[in-house]
Amino acid sequence: MTFPRCRVNEWMDAPDLSADRHRAALAGLRRLNRLSGISGTLFRQLARLAATMPAGRPLRVLDVASGSGDLPIEWLRMAGRRKMLLAVTALDRSELAMQTAAEAADAAGVQLGTVCRDCLRDGLPAGFDVVTSSLFMHHLDPPEVSRLIQEMWRVSDRAIVICDLERSRTNLALITAAARLVTRSDVVHFDASASVRAAYTRDEFATLLHQALCFSAPVKRSPPCRFLAVIDQQCQAETVRGYRAAVAGT
Repeated sequence: MTFPRCRVNEWMDAPDLSADRHRAALAGLRRLNRLSGISGTLFRQLARLAATMPAGRPLRVLDVASGSGDLPIEWLRMAGRRKMLLAVTALDRSELAMQTAAEAADAAGVQLGTVCRDCLRDGLPAGFDVVTSSLFMHHLDPPEVSRLIQEMWRVSDRAIVICDLERSRTNLALITAAARLVTRSDVVHFDASASVRAAYTRDEFATLLHQALCFSAPVKRSPPCRFLAVIDQQCQAETVRGYRAAVAGT
């Protein structure tokens, strides 16, 4: 059971948010990510793609709107344990978030690239095999989602991987409760419920993918509370509504 989408400005995006409250909110989000197990879900997709790379070359990953970089850092740690070649760059418009990510990467003993850039205003840097995005699409309205998907597709040589919250009454209750369980940050408490209310359903996001790329791609449920879309450049092109897509998809 769901309800109409309603997007409001999240507190973490406020330009006047103090550094201390921002850091506390980033820490709360890291705890929520750990609780969800999403780093492992996304890493399995990266490992599958890394297995197709030429011998001796790392899979080059750009993580868009990376926040404090907890997911990329965990991917690098898991890759190190597996002896898997992986190079990850985190991108976010927040200088504080990128500074926090760089400090956390140093503490974890991994090499994480960082880029401070507004992905919607300035576009994305090229030179990556895979472009990922987690918990960002719900911040955007449909025209911005389409534009970002197209930009991710343009700069990726192999695939794009998108994960986000799925809007439903059940997920709203679960996410709201989890936020209050793992952190005292009032920013996270507000933003957690606001994020679910602003999120897309799987069907809605599948429609946005189709509009952006001119072909259909599966959007699968990814428990708890999320959906996952993996669009691979090497899949066979399909005919959509009487014409052949200019790019390849599933």
